[in-house]
Amino acid sequence: MIADLIRRPVTPAEYAADTVRAVAVLSTLAMTLWWGPVDVAVFFLALGGLTLSRYARAHPIFDAAYGLALLFACWSSVLNLYDVISWWDLLVHCVCTGPIAGMAYVLAAHIGLLPEPQLTRHPRVSVVLQVVLLGVALSVLWEFGEFAGNAWVDSDIYVTYPDTMGDLAVATLGSAAAGLLLASFTRQRVPVLS
Repeated sequence: MIADLIRRPVTPAEYAADTVRAVAVLSTLAMTLWWGPVDVAVFFLALGGLTLSRYARAHPIFDAAYGLALLFACWSSVLNLYDVISWWDLLVHCVCTGPIAGMAYVLAAHIGLLPEPQLTRHPRVSVVLQVVLLGVALSVLWEFGEFAGNAWVDSDIYVTYPDTMGDLAVATLGSAAAGLLLASFTRQRVPVLS
């Protein structure tokens, strides 16, 4: 694991992914100096996710897209864009759920919880389906969390049936897009000649 975290970037895409990580570190420092503890915690969660993506050895283009999605969500929260722009919540669910589901898939395959795509009969189809399923599952868990937060923590957490259904729908679309992007980086299986 340490070797994955300290390896030097080689390609331009790897440099781009590591630049996104550096922006996340700088953003976290900014939160520490000028914002409150909740904002600092949000960015520390993003840093954890960006550390896992380096460990999982995701394709560097996907890794950079994932990091940008996390930063987008974090800065949206800090700048309170959810309250300022009515449709922002849907945008964030669409843009962020997919990369998070995709990275969950990459990490699960990396540690052996899911099969590597090359070991399946239809690798690209397998990647898309698994990312979509993970995206739906993660979205449902998120919506449970929003409901619990509204019920037991703060009634200002916005929860309605249309909001929940909209969030789940756009998260599924975002997950399909992320699955297609990941699948484009997946090598097709080479048939074995007998």
